[in-house]
Amino acid sequence: MKRILYGLSAALIILGYTACQNKPKPELEKQPAPKPETQKTTLMKSYVSIFEIPASDISRAIKFYETILAIDIEKMEFPEVEMGLLPMEDQMVVGVIMKGEGYTPSPDGVTVYLNGGNDLKVILDKVESSGGKILIPKTPHADEVGFFAIFIDSEGNKIGLHSPN
Repeated sequence: MKRILYGLSAALIILGYTACQNKPKPELEKQPAPKPETQKTTLMKSYVSIFEIPASDISRAIKFYETILAIDIEKMEFPEVEMGLLPMEDQMVVGVIMKGEGYTPSPDGVTVYLNGGNDLKVILDKVESSGGKILIPKTPHADEVGFFAIFIDSEGNKIGLHSPN
């Protein structure tokens, strides 16, 4: 078990290091900087650096997320653990689907909210046909900062979506 944890820890450290390297900035960040007198001195930070989504069937879980998010997920296999690595380019946070001892899908516990793009409906329209179940449909946030939805994925995990529109 220690060998698995050390190998997994090393893989996650490498993934985290790779994700944190300087990458080209998205188009929104390439806009001209404000004049010095109006520029804020604080930078946007993220409390999340890596998230893992447990899976009991790694192929099914990868297919589910590839379908609803319209992305390609790289499957990786190590002794006693399988991973689906979400694309890392232009991402602040590394996302991994994990199958192995100690990774038990559950609708209880922490809920990770994925970026739902410009409109959650695009993703929500694919959830049930891909083996998931919508718990809370597209709903406005109480503080009017956008919209959210919550669904159960193909593995039984509770996952959230967030969108500004």
